[in-house]
Amino acid sequence: MARRISLVNRTVVVFTIASAGIVAGAMAVPWIAAEQLVRETRRFEFRELVSAYGTAGGRADSPLRLITSDAIDSGGDAMIDAFARFRRENELFEILVESQVDGKPIERSFRAVRRSSLSALRDGQPADLKPPSLPTPADDPVEAILVLDRPVAEGAALVRAKRIWFLASGGLAVVALSALYILLVRRDLLRPVRRLRDTVEKVRKGEIGARSALKTADDYQRLGESFNAMLDQFEQAQKQLRAINESLDLKLGELSEANVGLYESNRLKSEFLANVSHELRTPLNSIIGFAELLDELARSDTTADPKRRRFIGHILSSGRSLLDMINELLSMAKIEAGRMEVAIEPTSVTDLVEGIVTIMRPQATARRIEISSRVPSGLPTIETDPGKLQQILYNFLSNAIKFSPEGSEVTIAVERVSRSDGEGGVRIEVQDRGPGIPFDMQDTIFEKFRQVDASTTREHSGTGLGLAICRELAQMLNASVGLASEPGKGSTFFVELSFEFKGRELPPLMAEA
Repeated sequence: MARRISLVNRTVVVFTIASAGIVAGAMAVPWIAAEQLVRETRRFEFRELVSAYGTAGGRADSPLRLITSDAIDSGGDAMIDAFARFRRENELFEILVESQVDGKPIERSFRAVRRSSLSALRDGQPADLKPPSLPTPADDPVEAILVLDRPVAEGAALVRAKRIWFLASGGLAVVALSALYILLVRRDLLRPVRRLRDTVEKVRKGEIGARSALKTADDYQRLGESFNAMLDQFEQAQKQLRAINESLDLKLGELSEANVGLYESNRLKSEFLANVSHELRTPLNSIIGFAELLDELARSDTTADPKRRRFIGHILSSGRSLLDMINELLSMAKIEAGRMEVAIEPTSVTDLVEGIVTIMRPQATARRIEISSRVPSGLPTIETDPGKLQQILYNFLSNAIKFSPEGSEVTIAVERVSRSDGEGGVRIEVQDRGPGIPFDMQDTIFEKFRQVDASTTREHSGTGLGLAICRELAQMLNASVGLASEPGKGSTFFVELSFEFKGRELPPLMAEA
């Protein structure tokens, strides 16, 4: 991971670059004008030497040379040209040129000396050689010139020296500005930020009572005061939340005790219902058995009253209906009490379908309903509890026969499917030609005690537990049940199972969010 540059270092680098650019821009003019500045300086020095020379009456130790008009020709072309210009241009008094002497470049300064000044210098008297402020009269012509020879390299060295001084002073200015900026940043910016950061770290470690104590009378102090106000609100909210949590803990304890009581009551209810249902089946089986015996006797007695046989038939049908209800209650009670066990074994779907069709055919025949089956060949065996699966199909077929009109057909079909968990499996469907299920009831039809016709004058009796038992049994088999129905066009109930049984994984009590 690349190391990040701190805010201070980043601002210092930016400020230094900006300062260097500003200083460089400000020094560009004197850098360019350094050469002209040196030239003016040397011109000033030459004028000072000329003035001192005239004041001293022409000292012999002066670096200036006095060349009269009769010796001009010996000074070379530059001197001849300068003298000629002085004679030609009456107001000209000084000329600076670069020339060559013995192959070396030199800078020559010429100063015009008029007749009146030359006479004074010859007599050893002071002469006024300052630049004239007024035009010189024509009767005082130039009779001599003062000459000063200086190497060009000397001037170039002065230019370099001045530029070096410019660079040094600019660099020192940039360094001084950067140092001052760093000092200001550390004192006025970084120190308050560090103190705020220390306060934040204390709060992060759990010291909710930590507060900022900045007294800088600026934005940092206002930021610290805002941070303190936020911490005060946070601490107040935490106290309120703690109080709410304590109240919730009390409520949770009360709910836990209530849930324990409800669970115990539900368990006792389920056990009671299972025991009562079991006890009810014993005398009811005796009643049904004796009613069947009486029915056989009535059938064998040719002189029996027809009403007797009809009454005995009513007793049998009502008893068997009551037995079915008790069996449903007993199955649901066992499931709720956790006493329903699953015995998984390899099961042939083909044999299971043929067996349930055989069992249900007499009931269908009594209502003149045809049962047909569609089972593809080559289906592999599945791992399931055949008794539980048979009970699911029995409830589906029983409802289909009960709600289908006489003379219609009920179909049980099997097909291979790929389940939502990616496992291969089978789907077993039961299709009827009954009235169908309204759309608003299809989501709740598998709930306990749910019936499409819940009125007291309903045509078909029942407890409303059959489909709920199917759903509970399907969950125990790691299967799923569902339906597809359209009012007036019948219903299709189905159960889907995987070829390989896998137990359901219960979620942990404290699942992560």
